[in-house]
Amino acid sequence: MKRLKCGLTVAAVFFTVATEAQELVQKVSFSVPASRPLIEVLEDFAGKTGMRLAYSKIDIKELKVKGVKCENTSVNNCLKDITNGLPVAFRLRGDLISIKYEGTGISVTGDGRITGKIVDEVGNPVAGAEVTVAKKTVLTDNNGDFVVDLPSGIYTLTVKASKYSPLRVEKLSVNTNETNTVSFAMKQAPDKITDIREVVITGTRKADTQAGLLAQQKKAAQMSDGISAEQIAKTPDNDVGGTLKRVTGITTIDNKYVVVRSMGERWNTAAMDGINLPSTEAYNQNFSFDIIPTAMVESIVVSKTATPDMNASFAGGYVEVRTKDIPNENFTTVSVGTSYNDQSAFKEFLTRKRGKYDYFGYDDGTRDFPKGLEATDWNNPLFFEQSKRFTNDNFSTFSTTGDMGSNVQVALGRSFALKNNNKWGFAGAFTVRNEQNKLDIDHTGRGNWLDTTAPYDPNWQANGTDPIVFYNFKNKGASYNYNSTLAGMLNFGLQLGKNRISFRNSYTHIYDNTLTRITGWNEYTGGSGMAANAEASYNYFYNGIIPNNNPSQIKDLDKPYTDNTNYPIYQTLLQNKLEGNHKVGNAEINWFAARTGVKSDTKDYTQYLSLYDFIGSEILNYHRIYNSGSNFYRGYIANKETDYNYGASLKWNIDKGNFKNDIKLGYAGVIKNNTNQQEKFFLRVDENRDVPNSEKNFITMHGSLAQWFDGSKYVPGGIGWQTRPLYKNDRYEGKVTQNAFYVMLDNRWKNMFRLVWGVRAEYFKYDLISQQLDLSDNQTVKKEPIDDKPWQWMPSVNFTYSPTNKINVRLAYNKTVIRPQFNERTGLPYFDPVANGLIYNTEMTSSVVKNYDFKFEWFPGLGEIFSAGLYYKDIDRPIEREGRLSNEGNLFLYNGNSKNAKLKGVEVEVRKNLGFIAEESLLEKLFISGNFTYNTTKVIAFKDQYKTGDNGETYEVERPLYGQTPYAYNLGMTYDGGRLGASFLYNAKGDQYITVGYDYNGEEIQRPYAVADAQLSYKFLRDKNLEVKFNVRNLFNRVKEFYNNFNSYSVPNGSGGSNISTDREAWKLLPGATDKYDKDIDKITFRAYSGRIFGLSVNYTF
Repeated sequence: MKRLKCGLTVAAVFFTVATEAQELVQKVSFSVPASRPLIEVLEDFAGKTGMRLAYSKIDIKELKVKGVKCENTSVNNCLKDITNGLPVAFRLRGDLISIKYEGTGISVTGDGRITGKIVDEVGNPVAGAEVTVAKKTVLTDNNGDFVVDLPSGIYTLTVKASKYSPLRVEKLSVNTNETNTVSFAMKQAPDKITDIREVVITGTRKADTQAGLLAQQKKAAQMSDGISAEQIAKTPDNDVGGTLKRVTGITTIDNKYVVVRSMGERWNTAAMDGINLPSTEAYNQNFSFDIIPTAMVESIVVSKTATPDMNASFAGGYVEVRTKDIPNENFTTVSVGTSYNDQSAFKEFLTRKRGKYDYFGYDDGTRDFPKGLEATDWNNPLFFEQSKRFTNDNFSTFSTTGDMGSNVQVALGRSFALKNNNKWGFAGAFTVRNEQNKLDIDHTGRGNWLDTTAPYDPNWQANGTDPIVFYNFKNKGASYNYNSTLAGMLNFGLQLGKNRISFRNSYTHIYDNTLTRITGWNEYTGGSGMAANAEASYNYFYNGIIPNNNPSQIKDLDKPYTDNTNYPIYQTLLQNKLEGNHKVGNAEINWFAARTGVKSDTKDYTQYLSLYDFIGSEILNYHRIYNSGSNFYRGYIANKETDYNYGASLKWNIDKGNFKNDIKLGYAGVIKNNTNQQEKFFLRVDENRDVPNSEKNFITMHGSLAQWFDGSKYVPGGIGWQTRPLYKNDRYEGKVTQNAFYVMLDNRWKNMFRLVWGVRAEYFKYDLISQQLDLSDNQTVKKEPIDDKPWQWMPSVNFTYSPTNKINVRLAYNKTVIRPQFNERTGLPYFDPVANGLIYNTEMTSSVVKNYDFKFEWFPGLGEIFSAGLYYKDIDRPIEREGRLSNEGNLFLYNGNSKNAKLKGVEVEVRKNLGFIAEESLLEKLFISGNFTYNTTKVIAFKDQYKTGDNGETYEVERPLYGQTPYAYNLGMTYDGGRLGASFLYNAKGDQYITVGYDYNGEEIQRPYAVADAQLSYKFLRDKNLEVKFNVRNLFNRVKEFYNNFNSYSVPNGSGGSNISTDREAWKLLPGATDKYDKDIDKITFRAYSGRIFGLSVNYTF
């Protein structure tokens, strides 16, 4: 009421004096800097001139002047300068200055901006809506986007569109050199004209794109989470891999691979602009999100339930990266940064010979690998001749100093207006990044590395000892990673009326080289295989402690060895997509065609053993070639996948009163081709040389490796490289043809009830064109193929009840199908140097998942959410990786199907602004967020990996699936001030099953792990367009530890016999042991530290 009286008083005074106003002849000199509040300037001016003021403080308190300099001019002219470009008018009468706010009635231009999106009640963009502010009218494009340039001030914005109730937004603020990004939803107009009412919103504070994304989440048919471009800009991340862990409900592994709802990367699907992305690894079903720079990204949305129009091949989440095309405003951003890893920068860093283009990720020939070599041996002169084609020494290791990381990003966007409110534009980005990091491996017991525990002693209680005895030695070393990324994106968009065409192009090239050196003990390389003897050798090797103080015992100590591996991997991702959106009447047509290619070449990877001998008080280092072994080998893996995606959809609406209906029909097709070829060569010695027969099949190599691989030894009597026919003549090649037809109905009633339902019919055909197999490998599992249904019918139902505009209650059911990927069908195993095991594929079939979800969502304020939900999944034939140990202790990993899994889970999410504690305080700019997911899983697995048909014998076990963790949570706090920004994020997960085991010794579990990141940022200069960020990743440098429960399950379960058919059934827990990690009982299979990374970056926006 007070405000109304004030406004009426000002208006009365204003219009009374308007008829009698006269210009004062008084001359005045007056100046003020830009961006001072108008009220302060007017008060100063009135005081200087001795005049009185009349104005409404409420209306003009947010207005700021552009800068004033009056030199000996009239009061009237000086007032014109003061109010220039502002939505106000002034009148003079005598010594009275009257100011009237005209925010809705004056057409102006300025240096502030409002950009926004207009959507309907369910989040679909409203094209062609009229947006009017300050007498400027613009039309929204096909995406519902609009842009208006204005000076700083408070405005009223109106939106009108056919078939929708008008929308009026009052008190919308615009600041100098800032963009206010808003998102509004329009309500469909009732059938009766008399019932049409204007919807009024008060826009009291600046919105952001995260709030807009939450609005889309609120109105989406499926359950989803996401992160926006604005939120990404506030993080320390240069790539999407790091950014994803900032999305509630997601954790990441090594800042590359995602865990959604506690489910590992095997259960999730990666997509870019709606196109599913192939795996970036030749032998693991992973997409490495760190290959996508953040400069390319508009938003990231993670869907947790499916609708019929989605390519739904997930059980955890569908992670879609959306890139920019026509920007809402022109921009040019340059970012330069550096990073410091406290384990690698300015410290010793091991490497093989580097090429001159390594920094940019391209090979200069240093890792060229000869092709087309024949399978022969030393009895054929060709053996030595073709060995000379190996001209590069990629075995010698060099010690250098690790450099700090560096990155440069340039992003550019332009929008160009055409006639009739049409436009075209483009957005591009270019990134170069280099990082050198070190994984400090404190201990590994994987594969045939010796365990630090002795076998369980069944008489431990009688002997007065511990049931499990631990010995003090380590198999330790490090992995040195050199990573270079070069990436670019160039997207074009054309808007013609209600037609929009986009052409999106992205290219990413990565060079990732990992050199791993581990020194330790096992029973096959100079050792007895006894942990007690390894401890004595460890003490002498590292600390010089002579056993029993008796030098004569030194020569009998077990000898360690060093395993050296180097894997230089070149990955290239190229995606091109042409898409169109056309609105005709009440119908909408969408179409697309895309090509996606992923190429991964592991060029001249090498592996060799360094041996040691104790001679007197000296430790001798040497190498040895065995013709019957694999002490030295090198190889090349070429993997290439090309996908062609195409499709179209038609959507139209049929409305009857309060009952609104959308019908969507569509088709999506995919043709995929993949080739994979391995080449592998073993170093051999000429057995025709003149030495005793007992020494013909081996040779000891003394001296540096460089002199052995300079080409001079590839002669008769020397050494050479031998391969086998399968590596020359064979390769894996596969093809997938997929066709999907779907119908989806979206039924809404009174904005309270919504039902999105339909069915997707998907045809899938896999053709094996050729295979690369080693028929002599006894570890290869040969069994009959499992039938995979060519047609799958995938119904889905998403129901939403909205009792208020801030609350959703959701129920959902959908069926999804997870197909075996090409890398899970190749015939040759792949050696993982860190896991120290070979990965084999077995015959497998698609996993069929039935998903049931319930979720409650509350959106209390702008950018805020509280939600809680339950979910249940029934997975038929889940694809898992199972570990099995040979009698010699070698680890073999097998990809294949289990019988069934059932999963129950709960999820809670919070994002809240703290301004409610104290209004108009710093807390209004502070957000807290968090997410917690917990689940339990019961798996039915096959007893015999050769018998996995419908009648195969099974056993039941309560454990997470491969790649799954029982719980995960993240906590975050973000402060977004005008200039100062700060964020802290804590991301944690529980025990994660890296490998599931037929028995306990074959499985591996990562212990609970957490990562903390923090960042401070500050915006400099008047326009706040120079931003400096300081950040820390992995703040606490938590140890990464992996274990298994083999020692915990050491007590025989009953008397055995015919009732015991699996190792898991044969053993039970020790007294006091649990099925989790038990210190002083369970063995650590791997322990490592990755180091803290400190980053500094400078961003400048033109």
